[in-house]
Amino acid sequence: MRPSAVFLLAWLAATPTCDAALQQHCWARRGAAAGAPGRHASPKCNLFGDFFDGDKLKVQKPPARPLLPSLVRKDAASYVLQENMFSMSGEDFRVRDVAGNEVLRVEGFNVNIGGFVLDKLGFKDAAGDKFCSVERRAVAASTCYDIYDPQGKLIAKVERELISATPKYNFYYEGDLNPFADFHAEGSFFDRKYTFYAGGDPIARVRRAPELMRDVNAYGVEVAAGADAAAVLAVAVVIDEDHDESDAKKKAEGGGLPWPF
Repeated sequence: MRPSAVFLLAWLAATPTCDAALQQHCWARRGAAAGAPGRHASPKCNLFGDFFDGDKLKVQKPPARPLLPSLVRKDAASYVLQENMFSMSGEDFRVRDVAGNEVLRVEGFNVNIGGFVLDKLGFKDAAGDKFCSVERRAVAASTCYDIYDPQGKLIAKVERELISATPKYNFYYEGDLNPFADFHAEGSFFDRKYTFYAGGDPIARVRRAPELMRDVNAYGVEVAAGADAAAVLAVAVVIDEDHDESDAKKKAEGGGLPWPF
């Protein structure tokens, strides 16, 4: 039995929003695969390992200036990214680890500048301290969000690729002299099922997890060891915001498929 399933079983048993059918299925798998009763492998893997498809995530060399150093882990880690539907702005999120601990919170608000309504997102760590803000750029050829540290210094940006065979969101650290994206996300953004790549290697994955939770605004996020989890989560929030705006615009214009697909 995969160690990640042990995490899953414990989490399912303690979470009332999970489907009973899935709980029964997982407990049946546990009984069939555990062998001697009471003896299980020490759980080190991540919660969503049994639910993500594709190649195994590649261990990364930690970046020189991660957005939140405490979320750069030695082992792969999994998180639940959940939008707070009852917030005043409609753009608040919280992120929890597999133990249910809140590791960061996102507080969103809108700023009206000369008729332009711009999104601003404040990212806070588990202690409630703001470690960065993500702000939509007013004038840009495509969707672009700038990321600033608490002192107002530009440290990174997220940009939707304008010309691409498949939709992509690129992440760049500022000041690293690298003209190419440090990593990018591609996949089915409409279904909230996509993968992050750095140099061709998969480093993170995001997907809706109806097997684990009924909330359609909650996603499972799996991040490789050494990767900048806060940066991955920031891009996931940007994608969610950009996609919601695109859907609303399409709906107002009378239908059509939302973009990016």
